[in-house]
Amino acid sequence: MGKICLAVVATMLLCLPATGFAAGNEQDMAKITCKEFLGAGDNMGMMLTWIDGYMSGKSDNTVMSEEWMKKLGTHMGQYCGKNPSHTIMQAIEAMPE
Repeated sequence: MGKICLAVVATMLLCLPATGFAAGNEQDMAKITCKEFLGAGDNMGMMLTWIDGYMSGKSDNTVMSEEWMKKLGTHMGQYCGKNPSHTIMQAIEAMPE
């Protein structure tokens, strides 16, 4: 599981470009499982950015920091590693304040 967390944080910090979503394709983020999230490869950075924006919209907090993104990436990696059949929305709801 430590490798998963490291991969999530490393992907986020490197800001890898999103290459898996082809033009015209849509993805319902509410249906993405943790297993799919952990296997997202180059798209993980884009997905973490979407998650941050979603959470910012709910909390009305528009601040983005490296510390927050590390915390978010670590949480998503740990939660999804333990709960691969859950959705990322469930992982988001389980995020500690």
